[in-house]
Amino acid sequence: MSVTTKLLRLYKVDCQVRSLRSRVDSAERYLKQQDRTLQDLEAKKAALDGQSRQLQATIANDENESRSIDERIKSLRDKLNNATSNKEYSALLTEVNTLKADKDGVDERILESMTRHEEILSAIAEIDTETAERVKVRSVAKSDRDQRAADVKDRLTELESERSTAAGDVPPQALAKFEEEVEFREDDVMAPISEHSRKHMEYACGSCQVLLPFESVNRLLGNGDLTFCGNCGAILFIEDELRAVVTGKK
Repeated sequence: MSVTTKLLRLYKVDCQVRSLRSRVDSAERYLKQQDRTLQDLEAKKAALDGQSRQLQATIANDENESRSIDERIKSLRDKLNNATSNKEYSALLTEVNTLKADKDGVDERILESMTRHEEILSAIAEIDTETAERVKVRSVAKSDRDQRAADVKDRLTELESERSTAAGDVPPQALAKFEEEVEFREDDVMAPISEHSRKHMEYACGSCQVLLPFESVNRLLGNGDLTFCGNCGAILFIEDELRAVVTGKK
């Protein structure tokens, strides 16, 4: 059995392994996507919770300041009633008016903070709703992933064993090159030679359809040595039907 034939056997099993794994991998990727979404929602809620606590503290401080100003104004009004001179009355009245303006500013800040706090609480409620829905989606995604993994487990174990056996038959240097190509390309690691013109002996790479030197065809027809497409780098092989046509042997 030639190196190319051994590689083709490995390639066919490897394709089946990757096909089964891809079913689980796609479900795994979707599950991870749901996890990332939930983590993002959690982070957003944590940030909003922090803003909420900060605003609550700000509102509490401003309310204390507003009450303190009210108490100061009340005290000054008592003094106004007992003022003994116009100068004293005028000074006290000016201070009262200044404190009233300060209180209006503080009360305005409180109102703005409370409005912002309500907006944050509303945003948190929306995140909670979205999180609850996303948790349901994540649960379905996990069930789907687990089911797919269970469905292919036995067959995948069988194919992985076949792949290991097939890989053991391939010469180390050729196997290393194959594994490198699988890692780099994933698809179209190997490609059949396709016939373009038997009369003119024109044959092409089945992957990129670029015409091949006939020496490459001869090499595969002969010892089946490892042969690459000079254009796309795919490992070439000849299917039995075309081999029979080219060699005239059934």
